[in-house]
Amino acid sequence: MIAYCGIDCSKCRSYIATQSGNPEEFAKIAKRLEKIYCAEVKPEYVICDGCKVDKRHSYFCSNKCKMRRCCIEKHYNSCIECPSFPCSELEFELKNTPDARKNLEKLR
Repeated sequence: MIAYCGIDCSKCRSYIATQSGNPEEFAKIAKRLEKIYCAEVKPEYVICDGCKVDKRHSYFCSNKCKMRRCCIEKHYNSCIECPSFPCSELEFELKNTPDARKNLEKLR
C-alpha cells in the first residue's frame, strides 16, 4: 500500500510496529520522530494501519498531515496527481523518505 505522499506503508516503521503490536518499538519510533519533526511524539501517536484505510491512523496522519488532507479533499489517490507536485509540505517528506518520490513516479 502506497500512502498519499508516496511512503510504502509495508516498509514504514510505524505500520510494521502496529501490525506486530510491539510497544517497545512504538517508543523507539516516537524518539526518532521527535528528532525529525522537533516535536513531542508519544508512543501511542505512531500507531497506524495506513493512511488510506479506514482503521487506525497515526496522530501525525490524522491531525497534521497536509498531504493526506489535501488528497482526500481533491479526491486524489496520491500527491503525484496534483498540478502543484511537489508542494513544500511534500518536499520535506520526500527529503526524509527518498523512496517515496520513486513510488509516486511509478504511480504517474
